[in-house]
Amino acid sequence: MIAGEMRFMKNQSGNKSPIYPWWDYPKFRSKQVNVLLVNLKHLLLSEISNALLRLGHRCKVLLIGREEADRDDVEKTFVHSIRSFRPDFILTINHSGFDQEGFVTDLLSRYKIPFASWYVDSPYLILHHYARNKSPYLTLFLWDKDYIEVVSKLGFDQVEYLPLGVDEMLFQPLQEEGNHLAHLASNVSFVGNSMVIKVRSILGRNKIKGSLLDRFEEVSTAFQLSDHLIVRDMIKEQFPNLASELAMLPGPMAFGYETGVTWQATGWYRLGLLERLKPFNPLIVGDPGWEEILGNGFQRHRELNYYNDLPAFYNVSQISFNATSRQMKNGVNQRVFDVPACRRVVVTDWTRQLEQVMEPGKEVLAYRNGDDISELVNQALRDEDLRRKIAEAGYRRVLSEHTYCHRLEQMIKVMKRNHG
Repeated sequence: MIAGEMRFMKNQSGNKSPIYPWWDYPKFRSKQVNVLLVNLKHLLLSEISNALLRLGHRCKVLLIGREEADRDDVEKTFVHSIRSFRPDFILTINHSGFDQEGFVTDLLSRYKIPFASWYVDSPYLILHHYARNKSPYLTLFLWDKDYIEVVSKLGFDQVEYLPLGVDEMLFQPLQEEGNHLAHLASNVSFVGNSMVIKVRSILGRNKIKGSLLDRFEEVSTAFQLSDHLIVRDMIKEQFPNLASELAMLPGPMAFGYETGVTWQATGWYRLGLLERLKPFNPLIVGDPGWEEILGNGFQRHRELNYYNDLPAFYNVSQISFNATSRQMKNGVNQRVFDVPACRRVVVTDWTRQLEQVMEPGKEVLAYRNGDDISELVNQALRDEDLRRKIAEAGYRRVLSEHTYCHRLEQMIKVMKRNHG
């Protein structure tokens, strides 16, 4: 709890001077900022902390043991970190490390500490858990511009677009000699989750039954083809009878169903596009669920570690194929930055936001629909000079505009404007 108000003491001339509370320290007064990174796990922490250090800032990582931790312990942990480190602002990813009841948010608001949450997954499917986390000291950053309106309607006032980026010290060109994944060299590869096991799990956990379960595949197919970003909105429009059934579910179960639909739509979307790659005998890297749905004509490999393996793997793939999750129908995912940072070619789906960060045809290859894929891949595999030019142009664009250093510079600029 905050103890005490502003007090006064007499100076040498006998006049009273204010003694400010410890938490009322100046913020954003220096070019160097202090950023306290709060999380439950290590998602993006290394990329962000490394970028902050390269920019000349200071950062400290605060890993919260568990979301349901004792409030007294949480407060002591935060107070100790704030008093000792004096952050200009606190940063979390997807509100990780914050509680659903808003205790941490209230704590930071009372101490007048600016804080930011950078969403790199659907804020709609997450923020309903954190409806009590509104604060004038909070700025939300969204990796997908389409969600700005959605989040604003939920009552969050300070919302900014901030796409993903790349850690150029992790993803970079490597020589094939000495590459520990050189044996996985391929003309075409795809890295991604089949969603088979994830869908099965979330439907089971939420005990979905009745017409919602019976028509789950039909709903998922409709969402895959729909322009709607929110499953619930699509159901109201195309399945009015199911909309009332969905509305009767408890909140967490309803959002669990929407998550399941989103994942299933993503899995089918990816499978349909991968079928177009079959003539190229592509290497599919991912979870065991692929074994249940992939037929002949594909090579398979288990999941690879993002940090230890993917940089090496992208370097031995002539073409890395990308099929973006259906939670971001117009957004840009990580692969669009990671692959070019390795000076390799990515073939990705053409989205509105892609055009704002990379130039299709020059820095990446982009397909508007499945019919474009075969021609694009064929052309790139036949024309080594084309691959070289696209890889080089994409590499230069990513390093000049899309590293995590660029993203953190923009975030700090916004936080200074909003809370300085």
